[in-house]
Amino acid sequence: MTIPPMESVKPMNDAEIEAAVRAELPGLLERRQAGERAAAEDTVSGRLRRAVKAMRQPYEQVCQVTGIPFEQLADFMAGGQVASDSLDRLAAAAEPR
Repeated sequence: MTIPPMESVKPMNDAEIEAAVRAELPGLLERRQAGERAAAEDTVSGRLRRAVKAMRQPYEQVCQVTGIPFEQLADFMAGGQVASDSLDRLAAAAEPR
């Protein structure tokens, strides 16, 4: 995704903001529910998702510690898959100290 330069971004009025939120909200809620279902799974991935949530760290910080790109972590937490080396790094980061 390419982000346009700030000078080319026109401010939105209240109606435009409300319309944008209404358009995006259902997808965000579904993604959150999918993540909750994925975390509830009795699988290694489900346990790892619960451990990452229990860390109570922003995804940006988890990404910095693990080297996993934000989009990949967000997709994994919402039920997607990541490479096994990423799972290993997440497990190491989530391990209680």
